[in-house]
Amino acid sequence: MKLPRVTTAQYRAVKKKVSWKGAVAGDLLFFYGGKSHVGIYVGHGYMIHAPSSGQRVKKVKLGGYYKRHFAGGVRPGY
Repeated sequence: MKLPRVTTAQYRAVKKKVSWKGAVAGDLLFFYGGKSHVGIYVGHGYMIHAPSSGQRVKKVKLGGYYKRHFAGGVRPGY
């Protein structure tokens, strides 16, 4: 599947939107008001993401911080 490079365009390009509770492995989760950060949900309450430029990709638990900053999710390929 092809996706645009920037997060806001990725969110707009994928028609199938998902909620925080409706996320399944493979969904893209966007954070902050401008949807400026994205992670890939891997299931069981975790996502993988690059925390910031130059840092290694990490697997993180989706706790309160991420829930507070959740701006939407999409399911590519549907």
